[in-house]
Parts: sequence; structure tokens; C-alpha cells
Amino acid sequence: MSVLLRSGDNRYGIFGGFVLFLLALFFLPSCSHKPEGYLAGYTQLVDDTYYRLAAIGEGERRASIGDYVTLQLRYATLQDSTFFVGLRRFQIERSNYAGSIDECFTLLSEGDSASFYLDPRKFFENTLQTTLPHFLDTARTMRVDVKVLSLQDSISYARDKEAFVHWIEDFSAYERVLLAQYITKERMNPHAVDSLFYLQKRPGSGDYPHDGDTLTIEFEGRFLDGEFFDSTKKRKESFQFVLGQKWQVIDGVERAVRMMREGELSLFILPSAIAFGATGSSTGIVPPYTPVIFEIELLELKPGER
Repeated sequence: MSVLLRSGDNRYGIFGGFVLFLLALFFLPSCSHKPEGYLAGYTQLVDDTYYRLAAIGEGERRASIGDYVTLQLRYATLQDSTFFVGLRRFQIERSNYAGSIDECFTLLSEGDSASFYLDPRKFFENTLQTTLPHFLDTARTMRVDVKVLSLQDSISYARDKEAFVHWIEDFSAYERVLLAQYITKERMNPHAVDSLFYLQKRPGSGDYPHDGDTLTIEFEGRFLDGEFFDSTKKRKESFQFVLGQKWQVIDGVERAVRMMREGELSLFILPSAIAFGATGSSTGIVPPYTPVIFEIELLELKPGER
């Protein structure tokens, strides 16, 4: 599984995240064509939002506004064509419209799996605050499959965070030393750009990416000691995402790919502040306050609407 997804204090964070997953077993069976009665067995929440509980976990209470949740997510079209799969950790927020995805999450407890149909325009424009993908322009609905991996109330989350930050209050300075030692040891001469270190290994061509562009990348993520924690090459599966959308990638990776052109291969050293932050990755593979290295190849750039 991938940890390229956002986590921690960032609302949909983690790549970081986060971050790419193979289709999880808990998701409902896929099919190439949906029957007319695709909502059979679903309960209407409000208006155009419907849900169906697929599996019941062992959680004792439902999620509430303000809780922190870690979820496995899958987005699909009405025809069940998957366009995103990943892991996310974030705080559930109060939405400005009924039937939002945040409201959907409050129906679930830890361990639950469910499927939702909802308005794609409201989801992208109101919740994610981004443009609607072109392939959903005429869609009246989309599907979100979700499994709640963990659930924590805001009070205990804040208490745990405060205790950890107090324990590691001098770690930022230590992290800077680690980064400097690594660069010296490897005899690298990277450029310090936008809070990260950038070393181009092969140039690309064409335009730089913009918000709304669909990017296909290969990446390998590793620690400063060289140990790998994620690799699309080892999984033999590239990672695709829409630049500028929430719930897509960690901050450092988004900053990195904005500096690249199609065909480019580059190495990026990310301080923890723009990687997996104070909480580490949602998978637990990357510890808190850990600088990481990503080697990224921008395979394809499909321009979005300008």
C-alpha cells in the first residue's frame, strides 16, 4: 500500500498523502455497467445523497463533527470506473450544505465500511474547493466507498499531539542537522527551492503543471538511511492525481511536481514539515518528524481546463 497520501494536521492530509492503494477488499464488487436500479438497497440521506452500509465494525460510537478519522477511500463514476483510491486522515468539519461527505462520515463507526452516492459538483466545488473533473461534467452522481480505519475525538487527539510535541520540542533543529549531514555525505549539490531540496537527474520538456492538470508519476520514497517505504516501480503501478485537489498528495510532493516538466526525473528531499509532519504517515510506516526522499518521474501531463 502507498503512503504518498496526506496525514496529520492537514485536513486531508496525507498523501499524505498519500498516497496509492490497490483496490481494497472491503469495497463493493465492481461491474462494467450499472443497472437502472443502482440505488436499490441504498437509503436516502438528503436530496441526492444516498448510502449503504457494507460492513459493521467494532466501534462503539459514531463519528462526530470535530473527530479525527483515518479512512480508506475510493471514488468512482456511476459506471463504476475508479478514478481515485487512497488513504486519508483528517478532521471532520461542519459543511455548508446538507448531504456533504463530512455528514456522510458521521453515519459510521470505527471499522465500518459503506458506499455513498452523492452530487459530484457539490463534492468537488464545495467540499474539495476545486474544479469538477471534465469526465464528470454531465454526471448526476458519483460513488464514494469508504472504510473507517480509526476514529479519535478532538480532545484526545489534541492531548496526544501536545504530549508528543513537548517531548520532541528540539527535534526541528536536529532534523536540520540530519538533512545537512545527508547532503554532505552523499556529496550532493541540490537546490533549496520552496522549502525543499531539488536535484534534477533528467530534464523534461513542455509546460509546467497547473492546478487542474492530471499528472501520472512514478515515485520511490525512502528514508535518509536509504530504506524504501513506498515505490510505484516495485508495485508496477504508476500514480495518477489531479494537481491542486485536496486529498491527493502531501504538500512536499505537490510542491515538487510543480517544478517538473513531462519526462523529467528528479530527486527531492523533503523536511518533515512538508512531508508527513508531526504525526507521521497514516499507515504508521513513516514516523513523526521524519525527513524523506522522493525520486519522482513525471510520465504524463494532461492539461485541465484553463
